[in-house]
Amino acid sequence: MALTGKEENGTGNLFENVLNVNKHEVSTQLHDPRFSGDTAKLRRCNFMGATSNNPQTKASKLYSPHLPFMHYDEQWIQLYRNAGYCGSESNVYVIRENFLEKALEIAEKNKVNCEPSGIAGLALMLQMQPTLPKNKKMLVVNTGKTKYQK
Repeated sequence: MALTGKEENGTGNLFENVLNVNKHEVSTQLHDPRFSGDTAKLRRCNFMGATSNNPQTKASKLYSPHLPFMHYDEQWIQLYRNAGYCGSESNVYVIRENFLEKALEIAEKNKVNCEPSGIAGLALMLQMQPTLPKNKKMLVVNTGKTKYQK
């Protein structure tokens, strides 16, 4: 399971790129030479992106007042799930601001250099904590920090 912010700026299409690489590895015999894993496990991996529908969000790179890609993303991710390129919980989820605040507190306490948009994956993990499996490996992607002022 990977949780990441779905940024339109900065890292660009990180979420889409990760899913495309996963699709390539599970649907071809010509694997990247660095890959030595089990493609059946890759098919069950859930990839979760974070976005915001809050115009006042601190995660400014996750919000866009015009969301022309949202419906495309929903259809695209649904296609990937149905084709078995990723797990059934793969999707882009809307994060709530209180979980973003908590993620920022955790990052600061642990000296993680980030900005709100960059730590949105942790916010999503905190938000989804009651439904996440306790015995599975999870990866949270911190996309870093540009210029952020508190």
